[in-house]
Amino acid sequence: MNSTKLAVILPGTGYTKDKPLLYYATTIAMKKGYDIVSVDYDKFFEGVNYRNKDEMNAVADKAYQYATKRLDEIDFTRYTSVVFIGKSFGTVVGTTYASEHNLTLKQVWYTPVIEAYMKACGEIVAFMGDKDPIAGVDEALSLAKEKAIPLHVYPDANHSLATGDALIDIDTLKNVMTITNEFIE
Repeated sequence: MNSTKLAVILPGTGYTKDKPLLYYATTIAMKKGYDIVSVDYDKFFEGVNYRNKDEMNAVADKAYQYATKRLDEIDFTRYTSVVFIGKSFGTVVGTTYASEHNLTLKQVWYTPVIEAYMKACGEIVAFMGDKDPIAGVDEALSLAKEKAIPLHVYPDANHSLATGDALIDIDTLKNVMTITNEFIE
């Protein structure tokens, strides 16, 4: 790692760095000369009952502790540009860590959960579907407006920004990556 720019990839609980949103965002960052660090805590969520709030909270705490240890290994001061690219749970990990460590950075939020807005810091761009069962679009729009976060909402798209129609989903992915490309310097 010898760049002055760093992109940190923070996946969701079931959405790994190899799935389209994070894969293509990583490709964009690499092409722009960013060093890439992926924080892979998805192993913590294997076999977890997502409907059991207590179980999810316990696992999320362990995953955050793991992510914190991984991020603490990075000397952020050696980079002139840092971007956290998070999906779902990863948006909470990124913004919590950034706010607790007073980091100056950019953040790309793919389908953020509502908790991410509570500690939002830095320059952020966000994307979600209006049929996202995890985060209500009305609350997200309100919080995004309050925090001055550009939030791009896609019709009939779920928590993966998918509608079930491959051609629409490809168009959405292209739009999301175009905005991501413009946002990441």
